[in-house]
Amino acid sequence: MPVQSVDIQSPGVLEKILSRATEILVREYGASHVVFHGSRLFGDPYPDSDIDLLVVKETDREPMKRTHEAEDLLRKIGSPVSFDVQVWTPAEVSQGLSEGQTYVGVALFNGRFLYGKEEELMAAREYFYNIKHWLKDAREHLDYGKFSLGRDNEIGAMDQLFQSTERYLKAFLMTKGIKVEMVHSLPGLLDQAVKHEPSWESLRETLEITHKWGRACHYPPRQEGEVRIVPTLPEVKELYEKLDPWLKSLDWTLERSIESLEKNREKKNQGLGY
Repeated sequence: MPVQSVDIQSPGVLEKILSRATEILVREYGASHVVFHGSRLFGDPYPDSDIDLLVVKETDREPMKRTHEAEDLLRKIGSPVSFDVQVWTPAEVSQGLSEGQTYVGVALFNGRFLYGKEEELMAAREYFYNIKHWLKDAREHLDYGKFSLGRDNEIGAMDQLFQSTERYLKAFLMTKGIKVEMVHSLPGLLDQAVKHEPSWESLRETLEITHKWGRACHYPPRQEGEVRIVPTLPEVKELYEKLDPWLKSLDWTLERSIESLEKNREKKNQGLGY
């Protein structure tokens, strides 16, 4: 029997959904690992937030077809919120970790294994927490956002600014030794960042707007007839003008931090005789 939407936050309801989803993914889909992650695990969900799962299995199917197959199977559960399932092969996981891909790294290192042994997927763990990859990711999103802005695509530009700002903040927190999570709350990330840079408190209102509009542009309407309130092109351009100088300054700061961290690591390795 489908679980009523009002019950998703009730004690035990989410656990029952996860248990049923794991059973289906293992028995019917052949998953070797199922990992629960995202805002419903880390405690920052919206009422309609997805249940995020990383599934690992051997397959030669295209990524989107894998996702559709897994999510179609999980619809029989009758969950009040949708599932967001990513299906990766073991080889893709290993490559993703070695390249520092943020999705798979955060999901595995901060997520909760519902099925399968964690150590079986951790061979490339030491490569993941590489701030260079987060900084590269942030730059790419910002560049693409500016490209979208130049083409008068306010939704695309706002989505990319949202994602770029998130990654810049996470990269900054990583330079402070803070473990990042797969959450997208810019105000929440700012709460951690201002402990190290109190002057950034002046950015709170701007980042709250960036979060609100970015989320509206990133997630399409979930229900028929739902109205998505998105910013206008002039509003997005104004937001870029406010954030761009700060992001450029943060980019420079992160470059210097990376250089310093690498020099310290090199000295440490030399001292150990490596």
